[in-house]
Amino acid sequence: MITTVGELMDRDLTVVREHSTISQAIDIFYSHNVAGLPVVDMNWRLVGFLSETDILRAATPSYLEVLTQSSFLSEEEDEFVRQLEKLGKLPVRDYMTQPPVAVEPYVSLMSIADLMIRKHLRRLPVVEDGVLVGIIDRKMLWNFMLEGYDRNVG
Repeated sequence: MITTVGELMDRDLTVVREHSTISQAIDIFYSHNVAGLPVVDMNWRLVGFLSETDILRAATPSYLEVLTQSSFLSEEEDEFVRQLEKLGKLPVRDYMTQPPVAVEPYVSLMSIADLMIRKHLRRLPVVEDGVLVGIIDRKMLWNFMLEGYDRNVG
């Protein structure tokens, strides 16, 4: 029997809206202990995905920007903090990944594991007809594998 994403996905959805600010998204990351959030419109249609990496990438100066600064090492932390503060006021839609990588509930766990490895993803939105219905992450896959291992060994 093949286990599908729909059987393991979390249906208790924590999301962010595309017009929310980056600061609001960061608050949700940490209050819900997640590293990424699906971005949905008012009809729960998946329009993007925002991860901590997206925010850090936007706040970190590019290699070229670092080289053109006269004192790029001594002030880098201050600049990073200033950039994060500036980003905090901007809308999620400006930094979210578009189009988002998403899967449907009938997809096999092996396919999900492969996709997560190839795309370097930790969490994947689950959609039906473009509407967000769940989320699956690496921890859920590990828990499933460990429970299966315990059943077969015990």
